[in-house]
Amino acid sequence: MIPERLRLAQQYLDDAQYLLAADRLASAVSRAYYAAYQAMWAALGDPPRAPQWRHGAIINHFVRGYWFAPTHVPTGPGLLEPLRFALHQLYDLRLDADYDGVPIARAGAEEGVRTVQRTLAEIHHRTQGGHL
Repeated sequence: MIPERLRLAQQYLDDAQYLLAADRLASAVSRAYYAAYQAMWAALGDPPRAPQWRHGAIINHFVRGYWFAPTHVPTGPGLLEPLRFALHQLYDLRLDADYDGVPIARAGAEEGVRTVQRTLAEIHHRTQGGHL
């Protein structure tokens, strides 16, 4: 567990909630995604062969669940499979907001914030409050 990244994840979630309340939906989605990204990195630790995690890889590794259950079988669904679609959807929304200038619906931004909250809750649950 990397505590500094977990702290960043919470800070970015707070920022996303503030931006959502201010109706700054694209910025809220961007902060929400990076809150999830930092939370997953905190849980997984540093990547094995790169200075940073690639976006698709971090979601896949996180959802597999090896960070809290190293003996989980390598085939079949991940242990956190219900989060896979939501995290990919948040990533896609972030691309829409940051690169394509697509207007973000309030419902999408709200769901993005909920995805981060679920991600942090899983980390908290699986690590006894953020400590592996």
